[in-house]
Amino acid sequence: MSAPDSNTPPPPSGSMAGCALFSIGLLLVIPSGLCTAVGGIGLVTQLVSDPQSLAGDAGVLLPLALLTLGSLAAGIALIRTALRVRKS
Repeated sequence: MSAPDSNTPPPPSGSMAGCALFSIGLLLVIPSGLCTAVGGIGLVTQLVSDPQSLAGDAGVLLPLALLTLGSLAAGIALIRTALRVRKS
C-alpha cells in the first residue's frame, strides 16, 4: 500500500471577516487620506500666502481636520485588525 500524500497544501489562513475588514478599511483610508493630503496642501499654501487669515478660518479647519483624521484613523485600525485576523 502507498502512504498518504503529505504534500497537501495548508488551509487558507484568511477568513471572510478579515477580507471584509480589510476592504472597508481601504474604503475609508483612500478617500480620507486624499482629502487630508489636499487639505494639508491647501493649508500650507494659505499659510505661506496669508498667515493672518488662517486664524479666522480656524472654526472651519478644525472640524475638517477632525473628520478627515478620524476616518483615516478608523480605516487604519480596521486594516490592522484585518491583518491580525488573517495571521491568527
